[in-house]
Amino acid sequence: MKVCVLYTGGKDSHYALLKVLEAGHEVVCLATAAPIREDSYMFHSVNVRWSLLHGEAMGLPHHLLKVSGEKEVEVEELYRELMPLVTQYGVEGIVSGAVSSLYQKRRIDNVAKALGISHITPLWGRDHVELLREEVAKSRFVITATMALGLSEKHLCAVVDENMAEEIIALARRYGFSPVGEGGEYESYVVESPLFAIDIVAEPRWHPSGWGVCEIKEAKIRRGLRAGSSFPGKTRGNSMSAPR
Repeated sequence: MKVCVLYTGGKDSHYALLKVLEAGHEVVCLATAAPIREDSYMFHSVNVRWSLLHGEAMGLPHHLLKVSGEKEVEVEELYRELMPLVTQYGVEGIVSGAVSSLYQKRRIDNVAKALGISHITPLWGRDHVELLREEVAKSRFVITATMALGLSEKHLCAVVDENMAEEIIALARRYGFSPVGEGGEYESYVVESPLFAIDIVAEPRWHPSGWGVCEIKEAKIRRGLRAGSSFPGKTRGNSMSAPR
């Protein structure tokens, strides 16, 4: 199936991309919603434009979709922005990294239905602890925002590996937040995966009220798909080993 991935540059959307590749789907493009408002109910806003570097590294067409960030209005805007992409690329399914948010899933379900395509959610219903462990086994990511009690200034801009993931899991159990950040407890940006590696320069900004943002100032591709190579649209049987 030809699919378009709703892509933020974060760990969940990237892992969803890896999973649909493993399932044998063909990723024909990426679409990133860029909300004007920072308090969007549906979409990430922190460092979202740096997701375009992922598309460049993977050699995929990548479209930045402008949405207002206003509740419900942004969903209609997403539909309108996706409509021409469905025609242009022959999209048969839209992929999201939703894990347990019914708010997001139901709205993307409705957008997909209106477009006459499927909504594919390879991470849906997964155990949050198990999912985080799988994600760090396949990739490395930095924490770009923290909004949960238990996450501190030390976590901003930190690269999450297996050890840091276990620390997050322990904190999540202690303070009662989602280990994968499904409730907006933290946001992320992937810096290494089987498909690319990105070097970043980032600056943490911690607020006394107990939350913080890691602002990416510079980023460049260290490793990507070689020029002239085709994107691995079908990788059934390929385990996609962890980054080194």
